[in-house]
Amino acid sequence: MSQFIYKKEPQSFSFLNIKSFASPVTVLYGGKTGNSKFIAEQVREQFQKYELDPSVISMSEYDVNNLADEAYLFIVVSTRGEGDPPGQAKAFYKHLFGKQVGQLPKLNYSVRALGDSSYQHFCQTGKDIDAQLEKLGAKRYTSLVRCDLAYKAKAESWVSSLLNKFQSRLNGDVLKIKFGTPALGPTFTLRVKDKYPLTSEKSTCEINHLILQTDHPDFTYQPGDSLSIKPKNPYSLVVKIMVLQDYSHDTIVRYKDNKMSIEELLVTKLELTNLSEDVVKTYQEHTGSEDLKSLFENETELFKYLQLADVYDMLHDFPSTIEAQDLCQILNKMNRREYSIASSSMETQDEVHLCVKQFNYSAFGRDRIGACSSYINKGLRVDSSLKAQLIPNNDFRLPATEEPIIMIGAGTGIAPFISFMKERNSVKSKANNWLIFGEKYREHDFLYQEELESFVKSGILNKMDLAFSRDGAKKVYVQDILAFQGREIYQWLENGAHLYICGSIAMGRSVLNNLLSLVQEEGKFSKDDAYNYIEDMKQTSRLHEDLY
Repeated sequence: MSQFIYKKEPQSFSFLNIKSFASPVTVLYGGKTGNSKFIAEQVREQFQKYELDPSVISMSEYDVNNLADEAYLFIVVSTRGEGDPPGQAKAFYKHLFGKQVGQLPKLNYSVRALGDSSYQHFCQTGKDIDAQLEKLGAKRYTSLVRCDLAYKAKAESWVSSLLNKFQSRLNGDVLKIKFGTPALGPTFTLRVKDKYPLTSEKSTCEINHLILQTDHPDFTYQPGDSLSIKPKNPYSLVVKIMVLQDYSHDTIVRYKDNKMSIEELLVTKLELTNLSEDVVKTYQEHTGSEDLKSLFENETELFKYLQLADVYDMLHDFPSTIEAQDLCQILNKMNRREYSIASSSMETQDEVHLCVKQFNYSAFGRDRIGACSSYINKGLRVDSSLKAQLIPNNDFRLPATEEPIIMIGAGTGIAPFISFMKERNSVKSKANNWLIFGEKYREHDFLYQEELESFVKSGILNKMDLAFSRDGAKKVYVQDILAFQGREIYQWLENGAHLYICGSIAMGRSVLNNLLSLVQEEGKFSKDDAYNYIEDMKQTSRLHEDLY
């Protein structure tokens, strides 16, 4: 492991207790999108400027047997879905809460948690790790930092606090770290080759299949990967905000050293359809709103508000005169949206297919539409172009060999399973495949019906169970299929099947609850043993979740 290297002390600071720095500092990171790795590497880069050299290691590659000997451990970790650790952090998380872990009296630690405040279990993995390390006798070096989607400022402050604590500033100055630019994956320009509806006109929702074409040689993907797209905000929402705040179309503001109209900024650069905890807090501090302060102090009510409200709601419900320049500093930059790929490059070279649901809902007496779904479904036409990035998902891969798979998906959660089936069909796989799919009405919402039925006919899809919840007198969902087919599902699992779940977090939670009951009943296990059976599937990468 790397150790702190002491060369020559700069005049502006002196080391505190320099002998203690003979032990290494380790920075662990765990996440999916690369943000945790970027922050961890920034810790190393910033520390190296002051002749300190911490080790930076993925949590999946870290030897947990070294934990008892660590002196300083800084952790950057994200959270998945219902508060679960990301794939990179699973083994570390399991060890930390396992029976084999011992007390850690030598350890000084700090946790930086990544998350999305629109989810109920915001930054839960980081919170769990922080609390467990304290329970094991480790000393909290700096307090837990929870970061929302716009993480950079808080992460810079966290790294600054770590570095400042390692130094005694002779002149009283405090270091304020600024990160470099994240090394994002390449952005590709894709052309809309075709677009067609997957649902009928009588369906309660609009879902389209999008065929995008590229001739870029570096555009390669695997089944399970996603495409990340930067949307444009609905113009109707932009107009409502401008009218409410009395902004003129030609009002010019400065944003990231560039000048542009507030209208263009609201359409293309800033997040409007979603609110985050950080934005609400910053707006409250700027306006001094006591009502908003009360909301912010009530965690339950704040979460409910963040689930439904957008920027217009915040400005309308907690009114204040705010200059356009100030507003653009308060709001977050536009978040990219991810869509699971519904194609196989083995079958359609130079193409990538998406399944996109139009997001519409009503809240607080007003109808709303999703930013990216509207941009794709309403704004893009054949021959339109858009920019996108590929997002690998190594936690949602087909087995490397010919193990059977069980795929459980509802609605657009079927997209990666279309990719799986096309891939296995292209390579002439002989493995067994079982799909459990659900939607509302068979007549209007049977997504990819022709393709799925052809897969069954050809034998590539050995078994398909359907749950159309509104067709019968009693609603039946995909999770109910587990009860109906419990014995056979358990037999597949005992024969080494991988199980995949894709769709909403609520659906995923119900599937896992029913899976627990299924394993307990069919395996004649206690509840604890059934739970351990499922946990073992997760740890051995046989249970895969892609929930949103």
